[in-house]
Amino acid sequence: MGTFGWAFLGCGNIAEQVADELQREQGIRIVSCWNRTPSRAEGFAAKYGCRAYDSMEAAISADGVDAAYIAVTANKHLDYICYCLERGMPVLCEKPFVVNAMEAECAFSLAREKNLYLAEAMWTWYNAPAHKVRDWVNAGEIGKITKVTAKYAERYIDIPRFTSPELLGGALVDIGVYPLRYAYELFGMPRRVMCRGELRDGVDISETVLLDYGSFQAEIFISVEDPRGEEFVIEGTEGKIRIPYFHMAQEAYLYGQKEERFLDKAPKYGVQFRRVSEEIAKGCRESAFCSPGATIDTMRLLDECRKQLGLIYPSERTETRLGER
Repeated sequence: MGTFGWAFLGCGNIAEQVADELQREQGIRIVSCWNRTPSRAEGFAAKYGCRAYDSMEAAISADGVDAAYIAVTANKHLDYICYCLERGMPVLCEKPFVVNAMEAECAFSLAREKNLYLAEAMWTWYNAPAHKVRDWVNAGEIGKITKVTAKYAERYIDIPRFTSPELLGGALVDIGVYPLRYAYELFGMPRRVMCRGELRDGVDISETVLLDYGSFQAEIFISVEDPRGEEFVIEGTEGKIRIPYFHMAQEAYLYGQKEERFLDKAPKYGVQFRRVSEEIAKGCRESAFCSPGATIDTMRLLDECRKQLGLIYPSERTETRLGER
């Protein structure tokens, strides 16, 4: 693969974190960028050596662009995904992927129609630690699973977008997507989902989600106010697996008859973009690391949790949004 060129749509904090790592990746280059606030795009371009454009179309049409990376607030994801796909551009879109499962199905359907690559930027599953954990589970290293507990709880309540219903603020969709996706990738769809939590001013502040797998349950605590930390723990009849900071893990621990510490210091965004760039360059239409089915099923889990919480976003106008396409 020669140098692979990216157009960045959105130049906020996540885009800058990604760009910081891509500067150290061989064979990957940020060619262009666009932001709704032109001055932010210009600052981003000056910092990362790309060119700022005054429209999305100009940014994705720039010479040397092979794919678009969408890093705007999630309420705009579907619009931007469709905009790029309609113009023949492969897409990597930040999480949460879209507003709900129906929108996800719409996006992937359009990608198939256009014969283009589309994937969610769920960086956890492009990187080695999560796959090592899945290997341990599948190999029966801890025996039969008896209990799963997870938490992703940090104090983000002071960040404005986390309190904005219009921007899909709150805990569940923004950070809860990580533990729900982790459980899904390891164990598949649960038999039943139970969710209870606290809503405040149109967003969810904290919730506990129970995923019933029959022989065991996964209990997940999510919060943007109660800083309990981040960890995923899998207990079995013959041992335990613990993953600190699982969504961006650098290590994972296996305890039991066999004990192992898996360490991975690779740059997480860098690995994600390297893998996606390689997949697109090879002509792939779906990601082997972050499949459409997994993204859609995770959105279904989020939808069910929101249904039980009574959480509906102002931007959730499903029939209108999809009917326009």
